[in-house]
Amino acid sequence: MRKLSAQYETEQRRHSGQVEALQGHVERQSGQIEALRQHIERQSAENEALQVQIERLDVLATRLAEYSGISTGARPRGRGW
Repeated sequence: MRKLSAQYETEQRRHSGQVEALQGHVERQSGQIEALRQHIERQSAENEALQVQIERLDVLATRLAEYSGISTGARPRGRGW
């Protein structure tokens, strides 16, 4: 009976150690998930700001093309604009 009791205690300690290790892993993963979520939010805000800038530049390029007498339908895209 004592041997079984000692084995039980040993198994309980081992199991408790495994549970603690898993809890630590879950906490680390949760921290990483939160950091990624915040990164995604920042990237989304940056993407929105860039989209606004692109739209403004497109309007300016269209106005410039119209002012210069260039057809906006044939306006080249890329490095020159």
